[in-house]
Amino acid sequence: MGVSNKAGLGECKGWRSLRLAIVTLTMLVAGSPATHAGVEADFKAARSEYQSKRLDRFARHAARIPKDDLLYSYIRYWRLRADNATPDEMQVFLDAYPESPLSDRLRSELAGLYAMAENWPAFRLHYQTLAKPSQDLACIDLHLRVREGTRQAAEDAAKLWQSDKSLPQACTQLFNTLFEQGRLTQEDRYRRLRLALDGGNLALAQSLDASLPEGERMAENTLAMAQRRGDELIASAPARRAAREAALYALTLFAKLDPTDAARLWEAHAGKYSESEQRYGWGQIALHAARRHDPAAPDWFTRSGPAEAQAGSPLQAQWRARAALRAGKWLEVYQTIQAMPASQQEESVWRYWKARALKALNALYPANMLFAQLSQEADYYGFLSLEELPPRLESRPQPTRLTPEEQAWAESHPPLRLALRLREMDLPADAQEEWMRAIQNLSDRKLMAAADLALRAGWYDRAINTANRTRVEHNYDLRFIAPYRDLASAQASEQGLDEAWVFGLIRQESRFVSHARSGVGAQGLMQIMPATARWIAGQLGLDRRAHAKMGQPETNIRFGTYYLKRIYEALDQSPVLATAGYNAGPGRARKWQAATPLEGAIYVESIPFQETRDYVKRVLTNAMFYRQRFGGETLRLKDRLGVIPARKSDAPASSDEKDPAPTP
Repeated sequence: MGVSNKAGLGECKGWRSLRLAIVTLTMLVAGSPATHAGVEADFKAARSEYQSKRLDRFARHAARIPKDDLLYSYIRYWRLRADNATPDEMQVFLDAYPESPLSDRLRSELAGLYAMAENWPAFRLHYQTLAKPSQDLACIDLHLRVREGTRQAAEDAAKLWQSDKSLPQACTQLFNTLFEQGRLTQEDRYRRLRLALDGGNLALAQSLDASLPEGERMAENTLAMAQRRGDELIASAPARRAAREAALYALTLFAKLDPTDAARLWEAHAGKYSESEQRYGWGQIALHAARRHDPAAPDWFTRSGPAEAQAGSPLQAQWRARAALRAGKWLEVYQTIQAMPASQQEESVWRYWKARALKALNALYPANMLFAQLSQEADYYGFLSLEELPPRLESRPQPTRLTPEEQAWAESHPPLRLALRLREMDLPADAQEEWMRAIQNLSDRKLMAAADLALRAGWYDRAINTANRTRVEHNYDLRFIAPYRDLASAQASEQGLDEAWVFGLIRQESRFVSHARSGVGAQGLMQIMPATARWIAGQLGLDRRAHAKMGQPETNIRFGTYYLKRIYEALDQSPVLATAGYNAGPGRARKWQAATPLEGAIYVESIPFQETRDYVKRVLTNAMFYRQRFGGETLRLKDRLGVIPARKSDAPASSDEKDPAPTP
């Protein structure tokens, strides 16, 4: 009996392997360049002629694409667009290709047409099937539900109003209805005016001002005066509420440049303003002082009133908590977080620091309850929270293994195959759109199978993105892939750097896309700027043309690890400082140090630039996962963060307000 079972099992495994081999071979033959070369040439030509509106030439090339080819959906779509198809003709396409991103475009267009015709049943039919509706369609749908009296819709619309972003005209019509129903009031206009000014959206501010009654609007030159002669505007204490908001905007501009000067100015004139305006002004001064790590920030926050005073300004609340962290005022940290709106308190960052504050105040039971909840999350705060809990025996969960059948499903799934084929044809935008549509609503195991397919195809960023989407079952080897390992490990070893840290940085910089290029010109796996590449080439004694090879993985990793090591040595051999310096520049990383030694996690939390703050958290979290994957000596995240030594100068931190571009 035992022998026959083994034989049967072997036959079953052998049949699975054979079937997978057949599927793979079929795909290789069907998808080979020799088979598809002519079709793909005609497809690219048809695409070019369609985009150039040479429709006769388009028709000739389009006629050569077989109807059973995966690319044919694009030919049908372009024909529809070229022929100004009717809604009925569009519906035929939708029925034929219900899961295509091309169908999403048509559904969006049809929803807009039916909204213009006020055919609301037809609008809803198409709107509800959209994968990612546009903002104007979303506002039309909200407006429709508000007029029907749906309470949740009214609440969602009122939340949408509280934005410093300009929104489409359809949203304006929605907001007009809310004002007519009394769900939004004049006070809401002033709140949004303050948001717009604080966010620097002067166009929106002017639009909101124009919507006020004539007797309440600013004078024509008020905003210009706020920017050029703000001290005069503040001193004048305008009578109209909108103009006073402009004066507070002028105070914010002063605070960004020099909080101390802003404080002197406000001290002289704050008494001319209402109590709430005075508090907001001190809060703005304290906010920008906290971003500069000015030790006066906590005192200015105190002048802005109790922590509850920041409830209407989430950014002030965040920086009040961060200033208290740097000052070691744990009771103030706890009280500030407790006063935040519920939605803000639920963010991982503030749950973690609330738990740390409770622990510092010897409230161990509620602290450990929060740590235990956070420890279930596979992220930066999850690692830190786990390390705060009593030690327990744990082993890294084994990655979920895919069966040959699951791999074969991914290889034969038409939407995934189409995405890969478009990528091979060097049509990255279409390929990514097809891929993202193909993985919507997939189960965890199918997501992992798709991620595995992308990895084997060398589409590394899609592999990571897809594996990251699993909800219950996870494969961290797919989330934290390690291509180019021989190159990266060799260079990390040569420079004496932690291999896991190097991989964590590459994953964050480029998702292992070797040809990645940022908007400011950073190139390759480790996103190196051209000027820095030239400097590194000189330091390494290489030909001055060597920096032109940044798209080559071996050159990019060699240059990147060399630069990372130089920063690491220059910044007290601190992975935190070096990681921050790699993103924002070593000078800034140095300026963000405190006058006394500072816990690494607090240093990270108080980095002024959100981009760099998030970057450091992600790189060091990535390093934790890569260390688990690679094996070797384990290191707690808290130990990686370490203690940041005191700043060697008492000069205040940089006053730069914008998030920096990567600067290695």
